[in-house]
Amino acid sequence: MSSMLKVYLFTLSVATLAACSSQGNGLHDDIGGRSETGRPALHAIYDNRLRELMSKMDVLVQDRFMTQPELDQERRKYAQGLADNAKNLQQTVDKIIGRMPALQLSGGEHQAFLALAQKLSEQSRLLQEQARLNHIDALDGIVRQINTTCISCHTLFRKLPNK
Repeated sequence: MSSMLKVYLFTLSVATLAACSSQGNGLHDDIGGRSETGRPALHAIYDNRLRELMSKMDVLVQDRFMTQPELDQERRKYAQGLADNAKNLQQTVDKIIGRMPALQLSGGEHQAFLALAQKLSEQSRLLQEQARLNHIDALDGIVRQINTTCISCHTLFRKLPNK
């Protein structure tokens, strides 16, 4: 969003808050927000609710426009989360490889499964490395490669008859 639009939204919210303020408009006295007629003014009854809603809107508008350091911090947290999950994935793949004899695969199946498992392990290590280096632009492509490897393996081996 352009900075001009940000300024406009900020000005609009400040103007709305000022308009909703009960100070200095001559409609209310100091006791309970009553108008000069002695009856509560409708605006005064909802004054706190209007202020609360405007405050929430301000927070929502401002949260959408994080500063560059805040965005960088969020990206680092995202990357660290991916690195941690990639490490867990890689460890799980290593455990699966270690339990391959229990799968009772034929020679060709064994080689294909091992090749896909090793590929997934390598991709997981690469994702960990790129995430720890905060190479955000590389992460999406690596995750897509990991998904492709998983789908390939599932296509080949989930429908094998139990031996």
